[in-house]
Amino acid sequence: MKSFPRRASSGRRPARPWFRFPAAALLAALGGFAAGPAFAGAQAPILKKVLPNGLTVITQTDASSAITVVEIVIGGGASAEPGGRAGIAHLTARLSVNIPDETTSRDFTVKALKSGMGARDDDAVIHLEFLTEFAEPMLATISKIFNRPIFSDIRMNRLVESMEHQRRIQIDDARYESHLVQRETFFGDSAYAGETLGTEESLRALRVRDARDFYERLFVAGNITIVAVSDLAPDALGALIERHFASLRPGAPPPPPAALVLKDPPYPPRIVIKKQQQSVVSCGFILPSMSRRDYVRISLIENALGRGVGSRLWTLRVDQKLAYNVFAQAFFFRRAGLFEAYLETDAPKTASAREALAEVLRDFQERGLTAEELEAGRAILWSGFLRANETKAARATTLGWYESMGLGADFFAHFRDELYSLTLDEVNAEIRRLMDPARASWVTVGPEQ
Repeated sequence: MKSFPRRASSGRRPARPWFRFPAAALLAALGGFAAGPAFAGAQAPILKKVLPNGLTVITQTDASSAITVVEIVIGGGASAEPGGRAGIAHLTARLSVNIPDETTSRDFTVKALKSGMGARDDDAVIHLEFLTEFAEPMLATISKIFNRPIFSDIRMNRLVESMEHQRRIQIDDARYESHLVQRETFFGDSAYAGETLGTEESLRALRVRDARDFYERLFVAGNITIVAVSDLAPDALGALIERHFASLRPGAPPPPPAALVLKDPPYPPRIVIKKQQQSVVSCGFILPSMSRRDYVRISLIENALGRGVGSRLWTLRVDQKLAYNVFAQAFFFRRAGLFEAYLETDAPKTASAREALAEVLRDFQERGLTAEELEAGRAILWSGFLRANETKAARATTLGWYESMGLGADFFAHFRDELYSLTLDEVNAEIRRLMDPARASWVTVGPEQ
């Protein structure tokens, strides 16, 4: 079973490439993408039901293949971890469906089960894919394991060792390290500042009772959403999930966490010395808790600023030759968020690259988008959304993340309407507010200059 490390964002988000073409040429090239949905899953009804035990079930029928995808989303994630126990959400998610014996392992292999599990900032996720013909026995076994997981020192120690290995690989990456520094700058000692895989100290402190307590507190029906996308008919699919998960332990979600305390500007520039030949320069801005409109608006800005050929940051790479990689990325959490623009460059160019990045950001903040860029951006964002969610696996993850983040799974069906109702004045006002230089945080990771 695959383990999910900290993802580049809090959930599967549409891939959003950006190309600055004349709007008419762009729309002609996109054809049907700009006009409407290009695959059945974009239009198939999304059904939602709450079972008597409090479990939320979201289903969608897609007859494109004989595959069933089930995603179990548990509210809380890293943001619900007790102090000093970072990584317990990821560990508990893995233990909750840990295969109990060799016979079950062989059975899963024969039935072609593909799975992954782990924690994100605001939830934990268990992702399952299998042939629909095996749906009945597969879910019977999975639900049995999930209802009565085995918590033991042997299993836990093996998984903690794996988590520490993954964590070391991640932290060795300068881009990831700059991201962690940005998180700490804005979110201080809150869970949003840490790593879902924990720290060396927190992993060493974890005990079986911590996983058991976390499971007892959060792995209850009222705090769980199950998303299923399958070729089964709607009634049959709903009945399948209910048959195997109606017995989940009832219980309400835990009380909301304490109010998130954010650090106020100004943020002093931070430099992290790392022995390597390249530097990462990152500029970060805080995002508020998001609504549907916030999500779409920030996604459009993200693309225009730094997603591929023709984006505003692209000049730093192609024209000024100051970077070999440029990017903009928004990280959405349930109670806040983080927007980053960054570049990677050769160490001798670090100072000039930072100055040039600051200039591009100032210009973007002052001028905003043109009407033509807005029109092209809508079409590209919509086509990227369709491509990113074409498979059942991707769509199940998107639906689960939307529901978990408070946007609602039905936002999937309203994404295009929200996108095309954005106005130029609205988007440019958000750019001016978001990218205020006085509220920027600068981080550089690289060799000593």
